[in-house]
Order: sequence, then C-alpha cells, then structure tokens
Amino acid sequence: MLVNSPPAPPPPISASCAHAASSAGARCGFVRVPIDHANPSGTKIRVYYEFYPATDTGPVVSTVLSIEGGPGYSTTADRSGRIALWKPLSAHRNLLLVDLRGTGRSGALACKAFADHILGYIDRAGRCAHQLGPRIRYYDTSQSVQDLESVLESLRLGKLDLYGDSYGSYAAQAFALRFPWRLRSLTLDSTYQLPGSDPAFADLAGASRDALVLSCERTPTCQAHHDPLGVIAALVQRVRQHPVTGTAPDGDGHLTHVVVTEDTVVQAVQFGFEWLGVYRDLIPAALAAQQGDTQPLLRLIAETEAVDGGAGAPRSFSEGLYDAVICHDYPQLWPANTPISQRPGVAGQELAHYPESAFYPFSTAAWTGTDYEGALACLKWPESPSASDPPVPPGTPYPHVPTLVMAGDMDNITPLSDNKIVASRFPDSALVVVHNNNHVQAEYDDNSCGSVIYENFVRNLTPGDTSCAAQVAPVRVVPRYPLALHQVTPALASTGNKAPLVARRLAAAAAATVADAIDQWWVNYSGADRGLRGGRWSYHSFPTTVFTFKSTRFVPGVAVSGTAKWNYDTGPVVVHVMVRGGGTSGNLAVHWSMQGPAAQAVITGRVGGAALRAHMLAP
Repeated sequence: MLVNSPPAPPPPISASCAHAASSAGARCGFVRVPIDHANPSGTKIRVYYEFYPATDTGPVVSTVLSIEGGPGYSTTADRSGRIALWKPLSAHRNLLLVDLRGTGRSGALACKAFADHILGYIDRAGRCAHQLGPRIRYYDTSQSVQDLESVLESLRLGKLDLYGDSYGSYAAQAFALRFPWRLRSLTLDSTYQLPGSDPAFADLAGASRDALVLSCERTPTCQAHHDPLGVIAALVQRVRQHPVTGTAPDGDGHLTHVVVTEDTVVQAVQFGFEWLGVYRDLIPAALAAQQGDTQPLLRLIAETEAVDGGAGAPRSFSEGLYDAVICHDYPQLWPANTPISQRPGVAGQELAHYPESAFYPFSTAAWTGTDYEGALACLKWPESPSASDPPVPPGTPYPHVPTLVMAGDMDNITPLSDNKIVASRFPDSALVVVHNNNHVQAEYDDNSCGSVIYENFVRNLTPGDTSCAAQVAPVRVVPRYPLALHQVTPALASTGNKAPLVARRLAAAAAATVADAIDQWWVNYSGADRGLRGGRWSYHSFPTTVFTFKSTRFVPGVAVSGTAKWNYDTGPVVVHVMVRGGGTSGNLAVHWSMQGPAAQAVITGRVGGAALRAHMLAP
C-alpha cells in the first residue's frame, strides 16, 4: 500500500560543502532516515545530498533530481557531469544530487573481501556479505527510493524533473511508481525493466551480437561484411584449443603478459557497453590474428581484461552495495531463498534450458562464468530475509507522467529490447533510439544529440526534433592492421594533384595513427601510451584534448611525430605531423570530424618535396 503523505522527517543536518562544486547558494548536508522504512522508530542512518539552486531570480519551475548508476557509484562523485547536464536548464530549475544509501558519503559499504583483490569474485562476494552482517538486508532499491522521498520532504522541494541513467534509471522507475505525484517529468537514460531481465545475460549476448554486426554493416571498409560473428566464432574455436599469448600494453601503456582465452574474449565483448573501441577493433584484430599478426588482439585483451587488485575507494564505487542490490532485487538463476549449497545445481539446470545459440559465438559456461561481476555473482550471497521488499510493491500501476526513454542501439548492458519494454509500460512515454551509441545518451554526450533531446524534453515535455539520433557517426571499424606501408589503402588524390602512391599511403597511415590514439584515449587514464607498433604518445586537457606524438607507429616502419587536437564536445580533429616511411618523409595537416556519418578526412602538405592534397573516409 502506498503512503501518499508520509510524516516529515527531522530537518537536515548541515555539513561542510567542501566536497560540493562552487555555486552560489549551494548547500549540502545529511538527512537521517530509518535503516528500515517499515520501522521508522528504529535505527537511523545518514543520507548525503547536495543542493544547487536555480541561477535566475525568477520563479522556480522544478528541481532536477539526478540519480547515478551502478548500483554502487556515488552520485556526488559524478557531480561535474550532472551539473553540466543541468546547466542549460539551471535558470529556473534547482539541482539535487543524493548519494544513495551505501554509496559515496551516505555510508559507503566497504568490504575487506574486496580491499586487495577482485577476482575469485563469487567467493569474495559471499565473504563480503558476512563481513557486512545483517544490515545488508536493508540496502536495496526499495529502501533507497524511500530515502530520496525523505530528503525531498526535509528540503521541502516540490515537483521533480527526474533523471536516471543506467541503474539510476532503475531506481528512478521505482521512485516514479511509488511517488508519482512528485514528478513533472521522468527521463530514463539507458534503462532496463523492473525487477530485471534475463538472469543468464542472454539478452546481453543478443545485444552484443547485434552491435558487432551493426558496426561492420555501417562501415564500408569492414572486411567481414559477410559474417562478422563467424570471425569471432573462429577466434573462439582457436583459443579454446590454443590460447594466444604475448606481451602488449594495457590501457595505460604498461606492458603486460596477455593470454587470450574464450573467457578474455567474452570480457572484451561485454566491455562494449563502456567502450565503442571494442566494436572498432575486435573484428579486424581477430582477422589479423588469423594471418599470424596477434599484436592488435593482444592489446585489445590487455585493455579489457579484468585484472586482480582492489575494488578501489568504496566512496567512489561500493562493490558491497553493488552486490547487496543485485542479489536482492534482480532475478537470479535460482528461486529466492534457495540454500547456497543447492544453487550451483539449480543454476546448472536452468542454464541447460537455454539453446546453444543463446550465447553464440560463446559457450554457455564462458558467457555466464566470468570471474568478475558475472551472471553467477550472487551464487554465495546469503539468502535474503527481506525478499518481501521488492523494488516496487506488486500491482503498482505505471503512472501517467511525461517520460523520455533514451537508448543506444549498440548498448549491450541495458539493451534496446529492455528499453522498449520499459517505454511500453509508461503510458505517456517517448522512446528515442540513438544510433551507433552504447551506454548513456545524455550525460557526457559527445554527439551533441542526447543532451539536446533531454534539454528540450525537460523544458517542453516533448523530445522535439530527434533527427540527430539517426545521424550519429558510425563506429569506424579499422579497415585492417597493416604490417607494411604497401598494405595501407592510400588516400585519394584531390583533383589535379599528382602526389605519388607512397605519399598518399603515408598520409593515410598518419591519419590512422592519430585515430588509433583517439580510440585508445577512452581507456587511458595515465596520460600516455605506446603506439601499436612502437613509439609513444601522450595527451592533456579536456574537452579539447591535445595529443603529442613521438615516432608513434601504427604501421611498422611509419613514424609519426607532432600534435593533434580533438574537441570531445563538437568533434573536430586537427592534425599537424611529420611522417617518415617508405624511404621518404613529409609534413602534413589533416582534419576531420568525429561526429556525423560519412565524414571525410582532408589532407594537405608536402611529402618528398612534392605538394599533397588528398582525402579519405574519416578514420
């Protein structure tokens, strides 16, 4: 039974706002809430919030309540992205950020089991539950969204424009169903259905297949147009029998020993929701490995494989809270309260019912058995005595509230199929599918699309013109990984230019070298990396990022030195480099855009003393 007017909790507790962003009138604090909202007089915990007032002196239309994903991530640790998304709306709307219980400054759950190691995940999750003790039964979506209502009551806030991305959209749905009178609008960015979808992640396997096929179909130069999934299947068959081993740089440029197995290829594919580079690189890397060139594949695996080490600071991400929520709220491969000793057998029986094609090109065991946050993560999490506290009480109707659902058609963690189901449940919803994008459309938008649609929706309660969603640049699958300059497809000479073939190949190789660095930037946090075939590159600043190349080699024997500037928000890439190879050298200027379909790279300069004017598909 829903309570329409809960009693107001005590006034919020003030806190030092040193952690909050500098903003006129910003305030922060804690609100005391019951650890169990069914027992309001029982033990209390503190929930942290940051409040940013509307910037104009006129009437306030609403408050934007923004919820972070995970589950386990701190909303306020991501304040910069959420403030940036709010800024265009800030004149007449407040912003409220709340760390959900067990995250950030709201008592982040910390487990010794994950302090120094992360692999052996199933066992560690079980130990984590015992370390946290009985309180974990109260760290779920139901209690968290009731906390949000308590914060809103304490701050005496009115109507909400509620935004949630990833798990934040799951919590936002639960809030909307419990407290619909609060909402002016609801935005669900990369969402999935309550209480969850396929416990074996078969839907994610299907979304992964779709993304690999789409990436190839939408790239004119993709070598595997006929059967991109067959290329990956052949790779899987090979490494089952003979794992590929070698040394390659990880995302931060550190050389590491790599073993390519079916498990590590699964991990790479599952990482596609986070990094489109998986779809850009995997098919050509698998084809290169077929020809004996394993370096691109080794590098990709080094960049995506889960490696042992601590889970990091719980205030940024709480592994304990992640498990507490997913093991309580999400469907599992065994009925609720199945004894731990019986779960492996029950799970095995359930998995046996899936057809072999469900996880193609991988085996059932490989897709579901990863050693890090996989489908069996809750295998040793204790039975929950609070199974009667679901995310939403059964039978709760979906409210008539303006709802925007945004999905990327290459997202393989909150797949388009789930977004469609959620949109169908909310009577007044609009579904916007952003082509060629993976997870989360509005926040940190590098396509000038999802954020614009979101802004228009919050202002006008309609998405407006959504044509940009079909105009996002496709993933530019690497045409091939050349092992020599003569294997590089040359740039096309402009009308009247008679630059020799070697010059146009050098130009194309230089552009590919820069594009490769931009691709690797997404997984690099050190500020420097190695070229695929040698040399170094580094970068600094954001959103206009400046790359510096020092004899960087994407193609063996072709060294690139100089600079490139890339604007994350608007897309242009401007390059000034010196390139050496093929017995000659030259200075080139290249520019293209990372946004928009069918973008062209324009190349000018001098190679071997002769003028060069050429163009090619943007790399």
